[in-house]
This record gives sequence, structure tokens and C-alpha cells, in this order.
Amino acid sequence: MRLFTTAAALAALATVALGGAALAQPRPHGPPNLDRDGDGKVTLSEFKAGHAERSGRMFEKLDADRDGKVTAAEAEAAKPEGRGGRMAKRRGHGGGAMLMRADANGDGAVTRAELDAAAQRRFEAADANKDGWLSADEQLKMRPKGRDGRGPR
Repeated sequence: MRLFTTAAALAALATVALGGAALAQPRPHGPPNLDRDGDGKVTLSEFKAGHAERSGRMFEKLDADRDGKVTAAEAEAAKPEGRGGRMAKRRGHGGGAMLMRADANGDGAVTRAELDAAAQRRFEAADANKDGWLSADEQLKMRPKGRDGRGPR
């Protein structure tokens, strides 16, 4: 009986230790680190540089006809069905719904310039105290809310 109790205690301890180690690992799909100089602040230029990298990769994938703009049809066509595609499309979030919010001139397509302008607006909206940089707290508030509507995912 004593051997069983000792073994169970060791198993529980190992589970807690390994679980804690797993929680300490960085999230593989977490938000990008935009603080390029490591000073604890994200300036507008750092934010724009990170955005330009991501939007450049996105445009390469979505701009099927290589005309320098992404239409809702191109964005919809690029979204794989397996990643919430059908259900997201039914709720109006599929493919290009999010991207098309950046269509400032309402022509049905988004250019890189429109995406860059949307990034600037997003930065300015997140900079709550208007000091020209984003603190860690301001960055956290930018992250999408979880399914329960409370806090970052």
C-alpha cells in the first residue's frame, strides 16, 4: 500500500511539473514581437515594419492575378475550407470579410496602401495615451478577444 501511495504521489508531481513546463513554452502562433530594438515600446515605425512584412506575405498569397490589389473573391478563393471556412463564411467572417474592412475607397479591392493606412489607424487607436508608442498593456488590448468576449485569446 505504501509503495502504491509513493508511486501515485510521484506520478502526480511529475504531471504537475511537466504541465508547468508546457505552460512556460512560448505559443507557436502568438502575436509577433514588434519591438525591434528591445526597449519595451513599439513605435509607429516598428509597428509599420512588422505590418509591412506580414501584409507583403499575405499579398503574395492572395493577389492571384498579380494586379496589386486583393478582391473579396480572391481572398475567399484562397481560404481553405478545413480552417473554419464553411462555418466562417456562413457567419460573414470567411475569407476576405476581415481584409475587406481595409477597403477605404469602397472599390471592392484592397491595395497595399489601404492596408498600410489601416495599420496606422489601428496603431493610433491602440495608443490610448497618445504618446507615440505602444506599451505592453496597450499591445495586449489590441489582441483579439477570446470566444467568451473577455480578454485576449
